[in-house]
Amino acid sequence: MLSLNVSALLSSRGIENPTRHLVTQGFSYHTINRLLTGKVKSIPYEVLEKLCLVCICTPDDLFVWRKDEGMAVADNHPLHKLQPKAPIPNPVERIKRLTPDKLKKLEEFMDGLEG
Repeated sequence: MLSLNVSALLSSRGIENPTRHLVTQGFSYHTINRLLTGKVKSIPYEVLEKLCLVCICTPDDLFVWRKDEGMAVADNHPLHKLQPKAPIPNPVERIKRLTPDKLKKLEEFMDGLEG
């Protein structure tokens, strides 16, 4: 079954309050509720595109696929690429635990990525 994984993606981006974040990005409460609770039966392309822009991702990052019980799917089928991944730790929480010297190294590393 194909489903959206918006909550986990936002969490991995360090967003602690997904509802507030999506409201500030122009999503309606009704849409946010459906996106975060997995009650989406269909998603318009413009909403999908807006989610990708807000989350800095591609549609592949927004979806997960779990094989339904009894479903015959070849092991090399491309949908297997959308298997749920292990949760990515919240980077903000990890950064909070760094010592000052490691924060300096992180800053230098990030400067190199941006340059």
